[in-house]
Amino acid sequence: MSWLVAAFEWQSRAVVNRHLRLYLAGWHIKIVPPALEPVTMLLAFGLGLGAYMSGIEWRGRSVSYLSFVAPGMLAYAAFMTPFFQALYSSFIRMHYQRTWEGQLTTQMEMRHVVWGEILWAAVLGTAYATIVAIVLAIFQTCGFLTLDLTRPPLLGPLAFVAGCAFAAIGLCFPALVPTIDHLNLPVFLVVLPLGFVSATYFPLRHPLVVMLATVNPLYHLAEGLRGLLLGDAALYHLTALLVLCAVIVVVIVPLDMRLLRRRVLGE
Repeated sequence: MSWLVAAFEWQSRAVVNRHLRLYLAGWHIKIVPPALEPVTMLLAFGLGLGAYMSGIEWRGRSVSYLSFVAPGMLAYAAFMTPFFQALYSSFIRMHYQRTWEGQLTTQMEMRHVVWGEILWAAVLGTAYATIVAIVLAIFQTCGFLTLDLTRPPLLGPLAFVAGCAFAAIGLCFPALVPTIDHLNLPVFLVVLPLGFVSATYFPLRHPLVVMLATVNPLYHLAEGLRGLLLGDAALYHLTALLVLCAVIVVVIVPLDMRLLRRRVLGE
């Protein structure tokens, strides 16, 4: 279990601190996309598309489309940010910047580098999801949304745990693809299918799609957050999310370490 213990060792935290310092150097520029994206999406999907819909049926009751899509945006931010951070940024640090080679000449091992990348991606995903939540709270104050804002403290832990799982999946591909252009493949093979079968922007109706969604952590994250923010049951989806994330971490993280050790060190 040394691969799991490495997540709590100082070397992994040092990798996270390194990425954090670089991020904070230009935070005023990097914070703009996560702050403006939910505004754009809410205006386009909620006020734009939602204006043509009287309401949407969810769990036997009618809710406005804007209120339905808001938790889905939170889930999507907690998914896309860590996945793409582990997919593209890790590949750049590994292949072009040679950051990993420098780190591995110190007291760090590959397991620390891998955990550092996963934890940093999860931290960044949690931060971006928090920014989206702040934007949603502003829309709620302006009267555009009807959400239960008494449970937002649960957002951070949920986004972080889910972010670790999504980052672990994303980190598999830098170890496998030969060039950065090939990273388009997981976008079409993983990101889009997970996004479509997740109930983030529209409810799932077809029985086959619903069945496939039961093994999709993004679906359980979206429905769990929707249950929390719309004042409905969320325990089943949150439990399923935690179980799926635990399975992904236990299976995928050791695989990441093995594949990346072979890719970077030739072992």
